[in-house]
Amino acid sequence: MDKMNKKIPALRFPEFKGEWEEKRLGNIAIFLDSKRVPLSETQRQKMQGKFPYYGASGIIDYVNDYIFDGEFVLLGEDGANIVTRSSKLAFIVEGKFWVNNHAHILKAIGSNHFLAESFERLRYEKYNTSTAQPKLNADVCKKITLYIPTLPEQQKIADFLTAVDDKINLLTRKKTLLEQYKKGVMQKIFSQEIRFKDDDGKDFPEWEVKRGKLLFKSHSNKNHIGDLPILAATQDKGMVYRDTIGIEIQSSEASVKSYKIVEKGDFVISLRSFQGGIEYSNFHGICSPAYTVLKPTTQICDQFFRYYFKKEDFITRLSKTVVGIRDGKQISYDAFSGLKIPVPCLAEQQKIANFLTGIDKKIELVNTQLEKTKEWKKGLLQQMFV
Repeated sequence: MDKMNKKIPALRFPEFKGEWEEKRLGNIAIFLDSKRVPLSETQRQKMQGKFPYYGASGIIDYVNDYIFDGEFVLLGEDGANIVTRSSKLAFIVEGKFWVNNHAHILKAIGSNHFLAESFERLRYEKYNTSTAQPKLNADVCKKITLYIPTLPEQQKIADFLTAVDDKINLLTRKKTLLEQYKKGVMQKIFSQEIRFKDDDGKDFPEWEVKRGKLLFKSHSNKNHIGDLPILAATQDKGMVYRDTIGIEIQSSEASVKSYKIVEKGDFVISLRSFQGGIEYSNFHGICSPAYTVLKPTTQICDQFFRYYFKKEDFITRLSKTVVGIRDGKQISYDAFSGLKIPVPCLAEQQKIANFLTGIDKKIELVNTQLEKTKEWKKGLLQQMFV
């Protein structure tokens, strides 16, 4: 009989032997009663506070001592697992906290951390008792079966995975701090609070202010036979191949021939530019005729403008030029052409672009480490649990 049939994990600490036992959740955890609290009109106006409020996807707010009666519950200061009815997420919480009443709150008789990690492997749809919004009925929840080792092995696994989680949290924090630093330094650079010097240590010339039409022209080249890859605008990656982001749009041969050519180094005003800025293209392809393709009319450092067009205050100014309603909103070239844009000399543009690109590389490196660590943990969970 192999290890799986014997209910032994594939990866195990060598000091532990024997099979894991199959047990019902109701026998290995204590379900906690919640305390509902009435709310006065004055208290209803005080939503922000010190206690975390958990919904189906984690902390979604912080509230004061009282909140809507019948919708939320407040627990005491015991640490507990929170198991939501609508997802496969579990949270370990210490201290006072609020939860949506669509959640079950329990304490493991053994290790909370081990039990929480066990929940991550469950297929919750198997236990769903609702045909609409997914729910876990309390009685059904207590009948969920899990394979459980002895308490010492539970604790050993939990301690090891806690160390992995600490690494993930550290990388997440590092990424957040780098992103915050980038945002702050961009604000100072583009407001000229921070200035760069040339290679000889001398000051660069003062920035000029130019309107968009003096820097970019609207370009509509449809000289193709429909054989170029179709590009789509994304707010985080710029222009990308449409088939790489899961968008499947059936386009007729005639409509594709009406698409505009986009070349590497072009910028594109998309239908969502008023939300996320103007997108840069690293690729050669074609895009929807609803997009406006911008081509530089003078020598520029395109990476400088790639960062500038993503600045919050630029997006705010851009959004004020929106025409149309609802999903028909768009930004015309005429609206963009009148915007005033601060422009440093070409050499300083390059210095700024190099500096910000360096920060991006650091962020990407940390993000790669973070994703690899998450995948490593995912693989560990597959092998360390039955």
